[in-house]
Amino acid sequence: MSLASKLKKLREKNRQSLQQVADGVGISKVHVWELEKGTSANPSMEIIKRLAGHFGVPVAYFSDDSIEPEEAAALNFFREFDGKLSEKDWEALRGVAEALKAKKP
Repeated sequence: MSLASKLKKLREKNRQSLQQVADGVGISKVHVWELEKGTSANPSMEIIKRLAGHFGVPVAYFSDDSIEPEEAAALNFFREFDGKLSEKDWEALRGVAEALKAKKP
């Protein structure tokens, strides 16, 4: 999937307008539109980083076709804590995850 498709998918999934994304990332609405249409196909790494931060996905999401938005958010969450949590903290997170899995129908 192209960067344009991924950006549009994220924007629509988050129910944001072009202007909301532009304001959140610090670029123009036209630039967001051009990125979504693929007419500005080579954005700077800084813009990619800001888009990733805005949507809560890792930068790799925009270049790796194997990462889905839902997985990207989870990867970003765990990346934030990698190396910063004690084993006890990880056990607590695993317990919460197991409880949530058991709750699913």
